[in-house]
Parts: sequence; C-alpha cells; structure tokens
Amino acid sequence: MAAAMAPGWELSLSGDSAASSLMSVSAPDANHAWAVGRKAMRGVIMRWDGRSWQADTTPGLPDVWQWSAVTAVSADDVWAYGVGNDGQALVHYDGDRWSSVPTAGDLDRSWPEVPLDAVPGRLFKGGKALYTYTDGAWQTFKLPYLVDIRDIDALSADNAYATGMQYPVDDGHPVVYHWDGTTWTLLPQPPLKKSTDAVQIVAESPGSVYVGGWAQGKHGAPPIPSVMRWNGAAWRNITGPLADMYLDSLSSDGAGGLWATGLDKSAPEVGSEPVIWHYDGATWTKQAGALAPDAATSWPSYAFNDLAPAGDPGSFWAVGDYKMPMDEHGDTKVTALIERFTAPKG
Repeated sequence: MAAAMAPGWELSLSGDSAASSLMSVSAPDANHAWAVGRKAMRGVIMRWDGRSWQADTTPGLPDVWQWSAVTAVSADDVWAYGVGNDGQALVHYDGDRWSSVPTAGDLDRSWPEVPLDAVPGRLFKGGKALYTYTDGAWQTFKLPYLVDIRDIDALSADNAYATGMQYPVDDGHPVVYHWDGTTWTLLPQPPLKKSTDAVQIVAESPGSVYVGGWAQGKHGAPPIPSVMRWNGAAWRNITGPLADMYLDSLSSDGAGGLWATGLDKSAPEVGSEPVIWHYDGATWTKQAGALAPDAATSWPSYAFNDLAPAGDPGSFWAVGDYKMPMDEHGDTKVTALIERFTAPKG
C-alpha cells in the first residue's frame, strides 16, 4: 500500500477500527510504525507493518484506559506511556514482546498525557518534572511549582529540548528547557502571545528550535495559534497566516521547514475538511487532508493530535480522529484517523 500511494495526503486508516482516537505516532522506518490511543475506555496500540494498520496484540501490554505517547527508536526499541486504574503505565517493546517498566514521578493528574521521547541510550519523560532514564535508572530534575512539561524533542542522548507552561495560563508563561547530558537549563522565555499554552517543540539543531501552541479566543472566538523559532540566541515569531486552530502538533519536514496541524476552527466555505499547514522556511501553505468517506459534513469534524516522519524521505504520518454523522438517537460516533503524506518525486 505504501509504495502505491500518490503524492499528497491519503487515508491510511478510517472507518470502523480497533481505535476511536489516536494521540501519538512514531515510525523508525517505512515498514514499522506505532500509533497509540483508545477505544471507549480502553487503551489501544495500532501497528503498521508496511501494508496496513492493525491492533497490536503482542503479549505483555497491561490494561489501561488510554495510551497517550509512543516513541520508537528502532523496530525492536519502542516505548509507550498510558494511564489506567492503577496509575501510570510505561512499557517497552524489544521486538518480541512488551514489558512493563517502573516509571518515575507521581501521576500527573492535571495533564495525564505526559510526553515521551527516546533516542539510542536514553528515554525522556515530562510532566511535573523532567525525567531521564538510562541503564535502568531514572534521574529526576525538579521544576518550579505549577510548571508542567507538555512536549520533548531529543536530538541525542546528550542534547534535548522540552517545553511547557508555568501555570495558570492567564498569569503564567511558556518555558523551554535544554538538556546537555547532565542537567536541564532554562532558556529565555519565548515571547508568545499572553495566555498561549505552549504544547509542542521541534528541535532541528541547537540553532533551530520551534515552539508552538495556542491561546483561547475570548468570548467563544476561535483559538489563536502561535509558532516561535529559536536561533540559538533569540526568538522570532513565524506564526504568519496561521489562525483559528488548536495547534496540537508540529513536526520538522526534514528540509528546513515544518508541518503544523490540530483542530481547525476556521469557518469552511463548504463542509468540513482536515487542515494541515506546511512551512517551507519562509511561507506557510494551507493544505487539505484526505476526506474520510463516512465523516460528518458538519464543521469541525476532523482533529489531528500528532505528526511524525513515516520512514521514507518526505513521507509523514498524521493521527487523530473524526466525527461520523449523527445517528437516529442523536449520538455522534468518533473514530480514529490516520493519514499519510507522500512527497512528489523530485
């Protein structure tokens, strides 16, 4: 299936499946990917084998009500984080089975969807503190009161970046930390619009780090997204025409640009469609994702929660969910969505 996909965004999973919503996706190569989320009140891990997505039935997974983060270093080195009735669940896949791993810190009940990012030799975890795991041991870096880490992007075991918020949002501010292999250091505060909740970070190099998020519009107005770029010395606002979106995901495009998506709240001209923005280093271009044939035409119907490279050069996964039409009882079903972008050759 992957080899036959035409350039642009195409459906890879829609309709009735093992998942109703997907929160995170990670792919170490073109033939392996994992996407995590839930169906009803049970966690689900979906697995890509190079041809299709299926529920992961590999032994060792505990019961949780949601898997919220996944990060794959290789086909036999994958981590996933979730929350269940017994609290936090951290698991590792070694190519044969999943195994539970003791985790550090208390359950972050204010934001249970804590981030993970793994690179060879080290695992990073966020929440109310910053945690690093290597050689079977955790290291904890304490944070100021009401600081919560929402996203982490690691370049290597000794070079990583994390972002989050000093809450409450109205009187707080975004924070960005850098890991140098020994400790975390607070970087200058990004000058984001007041009340912007920083939820995403993308690190291309020490001289190119992006932070994104959104502020709630007043009196029911659409959200206000923002994206800032750190060049190693100062922040620059590159938000441009981005507007009316709960900006929930950023990903480097591998060529000096960005992909950005989330829940688009801009009023459409006709019906509803998934929206994904691309930044080429100078200009933002708005793109439409693929339409699910059984999606509701009411607005808004589509939401993406994560983006990640798909293994092939220029290819990307986007995961989230969409609404189906209201049934005869007035209920609206939500089901999982996975789309894949394939770059035009040349």
